[in-house]
Amino acid sequence: MVKLCLGGHGLESKNNLFAYARGRLHTIITITLSHTFVKRRISCTEVIAKLEGPAVSQYCALRLLQATLDESLYELAGELVRFLLRSGREYDQASNDSDKLSPRFLGYFLFRSSEQKQSLDKSTSFKEQSAHVTSVKNILENHASYLMSGKELSKLVAFVKGTQFDLVEYLQRERYGSARLENFASGLELISQKLQMGTLQSRLDADFLLSHMCSVKFKEWIVVLATLLRRSEVLFDLFHHDVRLWKAYSTTLESHPAFTEYQDLLEDLEERLSSVANVEGK
Repeated sequence: MVKLCLGGHGLESKNNLFAYARGRLHTIITITLSHTFVKRRISCTEVIAKLEGPAVSQYCALRLLQATLDESLYELAGELVRFLLRSGREYDQASNDSDKLSPRFLGYFLFRSSEQKQSLDKSTSFKEQSAHVTSVKNILENHASYLMSGKELSKLVAFVKGTQFDLVEYLQRERYGSARLENFASGLELISQKLQMGTLQSRLDADFLLSHMCSVKFKEWIVVLATLLRRSEVLFDLFHHDVRLWKAYSTTLESHPAFTEYQDLLEDLEERLSSVANVEGK
């Protein structure tokens, strides 16, 4: 019966699954979280919506959301986010007779460590939001931190686009946290390896990130991404107003053999900056 539903054999099979699911929460959650089920991307939100009440469906959907993020299935994660927010609003309007699986319980499920909870508590954006919105945001922010800490930038872009995660808000809050770059040299080398700039998709991903870094004026990331993209106009605008940054940048590129490929970019910037300095000095 479950197999028929997973194969997508129509409404009757799905209704059979809904009937089968009643009273078998543990079984259906296990099936729903299985690798095959998630990969096939059938209408899992329909299954969730038919489970035993709104609190249970929220709990199951949150577990599914975490599973899809772990599998990097970001379009499906986006569908689950929309489902969770919609059903959460409906839950808020319903009676409060399901305390054992209330949003407070679901929120507890999300925190994997006291350190993460402490970090999230610093955010003022959650204070006046309902519990289901906070729960979804916590899962998304934890995943964003995981990707940013590992500099999995292509996955980060796919995650943001798939779930409509607010990257600007996240970057503003994590400037000195998970989004911090320790230093320019190691950052440029690592991100160059991660993004593989020889492919069009990687360049598009880098461009997407650069636009967001510019929005929050995140200089360290702007310098790295603009260098990888060879955006001399962006770098010129930065260095023209920050001579100390230019000197540090040029010294770093000149002193590292791994960065010889940027020598032409460095020479172009030096010429443009010298030209402007001469004009302003007259």
